[in-house]
Amino acid sequence: MVAMVADPLRELARRHGPRQAIADRSAGFRVTWFDLDGLAHTWARRFESLGVRPGHRIAVVEPAGVRLAALLHACLRTGATIVPVSPRAPAAEVERVLGDCRPALVVRDGEVERLPEPAEPPAGDACVLYTSGTTGPPRGVRLTLANHVASALGLRGQLGTGDGDRWLVLLAPHHVGGLAMFLRAVVCNQPLVTLARFDERAALEAIASDRPTLLSVVPAMLSRLLDAGGPEPLRSLRAIMVGGAPAPAEHVRRWASLGLTVCPTYGLTETCSQVAVVPPGRAAELAGTAGIVCPQAAIEIVDGEIVVSGACVSPGYVRAEIAPAPEGGRFRTGDLGRLDGGVLTVLGRRDDTIITGGENVRPEEVEAVLRAHPGVADAAVAGRPDDAWGEVVAAWVVAAGSGGGDSPPAAASCCAGSCRAGAQAPPGRDRRCTRMSCTG
Repeated sequence: MVAMVADPLRELARRHGPRQAIADRSAGFRVTWFDLDGLAHTWARRFESLGVRPGHRIAVVEPAGVRLAALLHACLRTGATIVPVSPRAPAAEVERVLGDCRPALVVRDGEVERLPEPAEPPAGDACVLYTSGTTGPPRGVRLTLANHVASALGLRGQLGTGDGDRWLVLLAPHHVGGLAMFLRAVVCNQPLVTLARFDERAALEAIASDRPTLLSVVPAMLSRLLDAGGPEPLRSLRAIMVGGAPAPAEHVRRWASLGLTVCPTYGLTETCSQVAVVPPGRAAELAGTAGIVCPQAAIEIVDGEIVVSGACVSPGYVRAEIAPAPEGGRFRTGDLGRLDGGVLTVLGRRDDTIITGGENVRPEEVEAVLRAHPGVADAAVAGRPDDAWGEVVAAWVVAAGSGGGDSPPAAASCCAGSCRAGAQAPPGRDRRCTRMSCTG
């Protein structure tokens, strides 16, 4: 007998069971809320039969789709915590995440593996999302169901959406922007259209066939959609949330002039996604800003730094020693900004984190990988402005030996096995370092 700890899907299935819940275009099938409820129940029974208890973590290496949704709700029902992991992550990163969160089970391609000596944290977390790079300490952000509910209801109010809306899921579920849509769907009765991975043509086909009304992307994705199909297919969307990386004011004005209802946003994993959004129809007016503070959050500027508080703020990290950390419903973001009449403008970072296409990259992590290459004596890494990606990773390399060592491309290739963001890198660019110069 599955103990129903907390899962809003059960009530949604009771009230709207026959309604289509997910159109999983990559898997080629669709399910109703009632179907999804049954799949979640089956998985929950399986978890309990394997000894899963409230508080246990379950790592899920699955793309966006029906199975991911069923596993998410099965975890909620058993009181377990889902830890989404990208199916495209390098093996070393997967092992680092598993070693840090110590799950009881790993589900990969529908197959379940039991792991020894799982962690026994207190129950209460809905998910753990990792924001770390490849060499620094893993940064597992804990989020509760209450965090997700507050975020979903706040965003619904900010966008003015209802249960007639449908989300097209193009963001990966191991990022907060992707996973939040799966919980937003059940909190707000807003069905999903999913793709296992981002592809411009497949996304445009989904817009034409399934008629979603809401989309959440990083700026580079929107640029690629426009390059592939022009503005016309995107004009049918009543809101296009753009976040994960800065959206320059000139880009926002151009998108608005094309008739796109773009809504630039600001949020972090620690705040369970968006805490400021430009409302539909106000993009040109508020171009260059992150929009109006959402109702589930309060934002203040302390010594120039953006500080977020409210029901959406994470209770903390898996590793309690990581600082600064969310505490008492308050989080110092490390971002610089200003508030003008409730409108937030983000001015940059206090540190040198590079945000490229929605991925956070720590320069010292890339430098460490480069320096491990036998052809590299020293390396320095920094972000460079880029119209499509916000920033790209640039590296300056001192070659080992008097002969000049390996060429910059050869040195850059040593990062490929550690690359997390490279799966979405544009054609013709190195997967980790998009620009490299070399000195002998």
